[in-house]
Amino acid sequence: MTRSTAMILLVLIMVLAGCGDSESGPITCAGRGDQPEATSGDEAGVTEAEAAGMSIAELLMTDSRFDEFRNLTAQTVSAGLGMSWLEAWDMQAEQMGDNRDGVTVFVPANAAFERLDPGLASVLREGELDNELRYTLLGHHYVHRLYPSSEWESGPQRTWRGGGNVELTLDPPTWGGCPIAQTDIRVNNGYIHVLGGIVIPDEIQQAAAG
Repeated sequence: MTRSTAMILLVLIMVLAGCGDSESGPITCAGRGDQPEATSGDEAGVTEAEAAGMSIAELLMTDSRFDEFRNLTAQTVSAGLGMSWLEAWDMQAEQMGDNRDGVTVFVPANAAFERLDPGLASVLREGELDNELRYTLLGHHYVHRLYPSSEWESGPQRTWRGGGNVELTLDPPTWGGCPIAQTDIRVNNGYIHVLGGIVIPDEIQQAAAG
């Protein structure tokens, strides 16, 4: 690994993967369905074998079940890197070598966005949130470590910087109050778990109401 590559990776880890110690404010699960779908419409998503050869960014760009979340991620710029989170993840995957480290993403399926209140849906889809609020929203869905369901422990979980702590329950399985509809999609730099809702911080609810 060259010195420049190592420096890029170090900055990436510091900016994107730093875990916050602060307590999160009030959160709600928006777009929650009684029967949370792991798929949207007739799309079944990528196969297990296909996912294993992809990075998180590549899967989000390929699997149409996650179009809404991918778009939100692509809109959010990491100030420290001058690129979107989606681009940063893609670069991280290229630089991680044998991938002893990794991340876990709790990804809302498109169906959750489709169930949102129109005002909140508009705020999330139309780019009306400032970058800091989008950063906070995304932070509630990421854990900077490999976290398969076999290792889950109920209670508050530390998320990426900006997300604070999010509650994980096991019976039934929920993340921030949102049902976990599918677990353990293994990609080459982490895990994806599919949510039947979106974890929304209170300040975003207030922005949508305003």
